[in-house]
Amino acid sequence: MSPANRVRLIVGVLALVAAGTVAGVVYATRQSPPQPEAQCKQRPTPFIVPGTPTANVAAVRAALAQKPVDAARQLEQLAFNAPKDPVVQFNYGTTLFCAGYVGEAEQAFRAAKLAGRDTFYEIQADAILHPQYFSKGYPPFQSASRDPLLVQGAILQRAGHEHSAERVWAKAARLHPESDEAQVAAAVGLFDMDNLSRSFSKLGPLVRRFPKSQSVRYHLGLLLAWTGQRDQAVTEFRLARSLGPQTALGREANSFLGGLVTGGTKSTQR
Repeated sequence: MSPANRVRLIVGVLALVAAGTVAGVVYATRQSPPQPEAQCKQRPTPFIVPGTPTANVAAVRAALAQKPVDAARQLEQLAFNAPKDPVVQFNYGTTLFCAGYVGEAEQAFRAAKLAGRDTFYEIQADAILHPQYFSKGYPPFQSASRDPLLVQGAILQRAGHEHSAERVWAKAARLHPESDEAQVAAAVGLFDMDNLSRSFSKLGPLVRRFPKSQSVRYHLGLLLAWTGQRDQAVTEFRLARSLGPQTALGREANSFLGGLVTGGTKSTQR
């Protein structure tokens, strides 16, 4: 793990600690001194997302109710026994990080992202692993359309089911090849912080295909802002606003512009 990535991971987890999502313990189960310096000052709070398939919620809660050293020890064994359980892996990553084992924490958060596919655990782990981007999950597709597939996908995305939403939006794009919103939704559904080209390679060409589409301009600006590309985001949001200042997307674009122009990309976090 490079020093730069280590710093980014520290920033990402500490941001969540400050928000009350995760907290820290001193991980003191290693035998070779000196022990890494603890990164967090608070006791751990379990991060449990209702509805996530797992048989270990009670065990995670019980472990995190113990003293820090005991909690870390219990989670270590539980993580070994349940490598595909995102609830275990995510909370284990938190304790590792807060104890100063940043490299091991990264591995646990990556395990949580993989095991938590199509749940909030995947999204939250991805955000922690990429604190240079926005920390509020994935960029949401926004539309006033009543198309059942677009509506269904938006509901799935809000519930943390990004891949399910992606499949629904991809179906809409196939059924409605001339719909700019369907094509945009399919592109937004591909968002992954580990591979930004999945979304941008689909969304970028839509600018040429639908040059007067406010949805294309707005969502391109949104993804650019989400990934720290401030100047390009400002350009796209201004174009989106010019295509309809009083529409829902026009007002949203104007709101983002206020934050981007006056305070930089990070100030647009909500």
